[in-house]
Amino acid sequence: MEAVIEQKRPETGLKGNVVDYLFELRMAPEEAQRPYLITRDGSFSFGDVYRRACQVGRLLQSKGIGPGDRVMFSMLDGLDFVATFLGAMKIGAVSLPINTFLQASDYAYYVRDSGARALIVDHSLVDRIDEIRHTDDFPDLLFVANGDAEGYLNFGPAVDAMPPMLETCARNPAEAAFWLYSSGSTGAPKGVVHTHEHIYWATELFALGTLGLARSDLILCPPKMFFAYGLGNQVYFPLRVGAAIVVEPDAIKPHVVLEHLVSRQPSVLMAVPTLYAGMLELMRTMNHDAVKAACSRLRFCISGGELLPPALYRQWLELTGKEIMDGVGTTELTHMYMINMPGSIVPGSCGKLVKGYEAQCLDEQRRALPIGEIGNLFVKGPTAAQTYWNKPEKTLATMWDGGVLTGDKCYQDVNGNFFYVGRIDDMLRVGGVWVSPGEIESVLAEHESVFECAVIGVPDERQMIKPKAYVVLRNGYVPDEALQDSIRQLLRSKLAHIKCPRWIEFMPDLPKTATGKIQRFRLRAADQSGAT
Repeated sequence: MEAVIEQKRPETGLKGNVVDYLFELRMAPEEAQRPYLITRDGSFSFGDVYRRACQVGRLLQSKGIGPGDRVMFSMLDGLDFVATFLGAMKIGAVSLPINTFLQASDYAYYVRDSGARALIVDHSLVDRIDEIRHTDDFPDLLFVANGDAEGYLNFGPAVDAMPPMLETCARNPAEAAFWLYSSGSTGAPKGVVHTHEHIYWATELFALGTLGLARSDLILCPPKMFFAYGLGNQVYFPLRVGAAIVVEPDAIKPHVVLEHLVSRQPSVLMAVPTLYAGMLELMRTMNHDAVKAACSRLRFCISGGELLPPALYRQWLELTGKEIMDGVGTTELTHMYMINMPGSIVPGSCGKLVKGYEAQCLDEQRRALPIGEIGNLFVKGPTAAQTYWNKPEKTLATMWDGGVLTGDKCYQDVNGNFFYVGRIDDMLRVGGVWVSPGEIESVLAEHESVFECAVIGVPDERQMIKPKAYVVLRNGYVPDEALQDSIRQLLRSKLAHIKCPRWIEFMPDLPKTATGKIQRFRLRAADQSGAT
């Protein structure tokens, strides 16, 4: 694979700053006028976004920001998020988007770890930033967006005052363009350093080469722009292909996403399993014709973030008539590198590798395992990061030979499909046998009462690890012993005894990330403290 990529790059690879590549096809007058960001308050064209990005770049330059400087921003999805991401890169600086749902201590860590020269935050975060900004290592250049705050420069008016044109700073495609902080469940978050060519190859190989996204598409992608999944789907993929996106700045809620699905009728839906489950629950209360109309223009649906339960795949297909293409990506690999494709979907699998990537399942000594054996997934490709900022030991343990050890336990079948069995940290050793929480959760999801679920390992009275299931019920079901017995019967009929949960606990909801991904590490921590 590497030889093919090296041969291809001089002919079709990125030549310089990726911002020029992204806008290359959007600058003709008829293209610049087309809508790109569709918001509740109106739409912004590709030309609007370009001019705003130039203004952001001008503002940063006027404040002394230059090539290589980190520009950290925690902003709501919308015009200024996109313009800041692109504007910083356009002047050769490094864009560093950060989660908008964090605590003050989290922001303090990111600022200190990154050495950011500038920080731009939404007005809703001012109280948290005020707790931490009076330190010697805090950046002097501090902006607030969507409002005024004492001690902050007002971002909006300052950008408005800048000229709307700006020459792009020449960059080597292998130079840093943006960072994303990983959200691992253990240890401090790690700054993943991504280059200009990582955006190029993710767009060429996945958005264009695999999905075939087109300028006629309208994309609905609720996962936020500050995550790798949302950043590609909402920012640089549609910008290059000329597609429009539906922008939702508020927190992700199934009823809001469904409202957009009904009112906008997008052609592409990109979400996570918990969102599909939540929308499915709401759709069951709708008129069947209304559901069909909402989904009538969908060319495809994509799921990422965590494994899509086969039961959820079947239920969505039955109700909407649309398949869900389940795929896998990581922060370290920029975006998705394997996915199920229409017509060849294998429910319960992650699909096959995107063209341009290769993968192996490795043992603990980094030796390749035979087909069918569970191992640690190692993926190589032209979007693979090769550096964690300021963490050389973690870099050496995770990134080598043009690839990344993803932290996932997987196996591959003879047809090339990969099957995810859990995070390395989530796998359970029960009675000397490796047990996959994902396998148990897939069976749980088949029960008619189960809305969503999560499985962790918990020590029994002899300190032996046993599976424990947390279950959120659908509306109308009572969490009693009879229901527990019914769920246990299903589990025992489909799983080996050692895999059946020792305990089933009903919950009103499960802890999740801002993208809707279940946080099993919080369940483990709560269980250890006796809080569950």
